[in-house]
Amino acid sequence: MKKFCLITSVFAPYNKGGAETVVNNIVAGFKKDNQDIFVITSGEFQGLKSFWPRKYLENGLTIYRFYPLNIFSYLNINNYGKKHFWRLIWHGFDMFNLHSYFMIKRILKQEKPEVVMTHMLKGIGYLTCRAVKSLRIKNIHTLHEVQLATPSGLILKGEENSWQHNFFLTKFYQLFNRWLFKSPDIIISSSKFLLDFYNQRNFFPHSKKIILTNPVNIKIQDDKNIKAKDYNNFNFLFLGQIEKYKGILLLINVFKKMLKETSGLEKRKLIIVGVGSALREAQQLAGNNSQIEFMGYVPNQELGQIFALADATVVPSLCYENSPTVIFESLSYGVPVLAARIGGIEFIKDDYNGFTFEAGDEADLLKILKFVLQNKNRLAELSLNCCESVKEIGVENYIKKLEELI
Repeated sequence: MKKFCLITSVFAPYNKGGAETVVNNIVAGFKKDNQDIFVITSGEFQGLKSFWPRKYLENGLTIYRFYPLNIFSYLNINNYGKKHFWRLIWHGFDMFNLHSYFMIKRILKQEKPEVVMTHMLKGIGYLTCRAVKSLRIKNIHTLHEVQLATPSGLILKGEENSWQHNFFLTKFYQLFNRWLFKSPDIIISSSKFLLDFYNQRNFFPHSKKIILTNPVNIKIQDDKNIKAKDYNNFNFLFLGQIEKYKGILLLINVFKKMLKETSGLEKRKLIIVGVGSALREAQQLAGNNSQIEFMGYVPNQELGQIFALADATVVPSLCYENSPTVIFESLSYGVPVLAARIGGIEFIKDDYNGFTFEAGDEADLLKILKFVLQNKNRLAELSLNCCESVKEIGVENYIKKLEELI
């Protein structure tokens, strides 16, 4: 039996988004398959001892945590949203974090894994792949975002050619990252979009590259339950970070317009699940509208109850994303997805398991919301298609394909 190591900047119980859910699913899949795996990740600052790796045993899983030497923790980076100078300094330390390099190398020498899987490395250091390569250990790196091309990891619709993405410092940032990462043995991307994005920028020239859809915990719904679903009280669902770039403010505006233009029809509700820096603004925009409900943070284990309420999930992103986890979670529960045409949403097929609309286009989104309401008779068939479309992307299948690569 081979010994595996997974390195990521954020790991349970901490969570910043879909990438962490993917990583948690992979680790759980390896444990269920009785594979020997341990995790290296970052931890919170708790005095000088935090700089040294500490070994924990959590639910039978060995985890090494340490605080990467930097001016603040990646876990608190959102607190520095408008402090651009300090964020710039932080990114510089993070890219060339020699402290992380030697701590990770020390752990790997001690544990002697045969394969290292790297995921989100911003926050634990971009020298990580170099540390793995120096020990001649096989490295599989999984892409999650566009962070190697732009420090923020955000490229908004209509701002692809803006100064911050073409600034000379950004060009240097890309150049250094190409050098830092070089070519891991295998590069995995869950979408063709993200793989093409990095290919166009000459990243990982000698790596073997494959597209492997992110694993989700499949909860295939019973056909009888889907066919018996009552669409008289129609619920749209938004599940994700409450941030402007996620399109939440646009969705609330469009939903309010839809209510005015479809008055007198069935009860309609927008359920919003999640937290984020734009929560207060979103609540103010919603006002006292009883048909817009904010549910706050909901743990992963309770998402089934949320999707049971939903008739359609809306993913109105304004930024280029890899392959939003919420899409696959929604499909696995038999809930069609209405997604903005931006980034890696190629899994959504119009009039099969959902519908797509032009990102940032209020009129197009409004048209889709109204169309879905007016064609509810199509949703039962779409729901069955949703379940069918994700049957092959469960965690077990993902682990099998990953083990074949190794």
